[in-house]
Amino acid sequence: MLLAARDPENPSEPGMSDQQIRDEAMTIFLAGHETTANAMAWTWHLLGSSPGVEEKLHAELDRVLAGRTAGFEDVAKLEYTRAVIAESMRLYPPVWTMGRRVIERHTIDGHVIAPGSLVIMSQWIAHHDPRWWLAPDRFNPDRWSAKFERPKYAYFPFGGGSRLCIGEAFAWTEAILLLATIAQRWRFEAGPPPGMEPRITLRPKDLHMRAVARTN
Repeated sequence: MLLAARDPENPSEPGMSDQQIRDEAMTIFLAGHETTANAMAWTWHLLGSSPGVEEKLHAELDRVLAGRTAGFEDVAKLEYTRAVIAESMRLYPPVWTMGRRVIERHTIDGHVIAPGSLVIMSQWIAHHDPRWWLAPDRFNPDRWSAKFERPKYAYFPFGGGSRLCIGEAFAWTEAILLLATIAQRWRFEAGPPPGMEPRITLRPKDLHMRAVARTN
């Protein structure tokens, strides 16, 4: 897609240079590495502290995969696996806050936001808002199969609008296949609750777990 991309207003002009394509590829690799690693770390912590959820995850993997390696064609079938990741990113969004520069004047609840202002939006706050999430601090992947009306941006781990993360579809596929592949053979016993290190991404601090091979 990067090689084929052209300016729609000047389609006859050359596309990206090799340097531009390289830079775009590096952005995807770098931005998609730490965020996914953080999501996986928090997911294992939550699974290790929730044996009931872990059991349901293993049951789905055993039923869908039956011991074979997970592939792209399995992603749509691993519905509970996806729900586990969605719930993990709700509780511990790898990108926990983001900013947007105001272009036009806005008034929100009586507050005037002038052009040029920087507005900070926090996924962490929205994802824990009890108006939109029942028992917001509880790890409950089943909530994703229940019908509950909530605003579009009550959940936005990948941002939204025209600046939606370009790697969202890739990230879902990557995370689902990672979790499915590892959880087929391993489980992780939880240690002491980790702290949180909210930098650009939300990292777990002092996360210690014990890897245990699964047995049939």
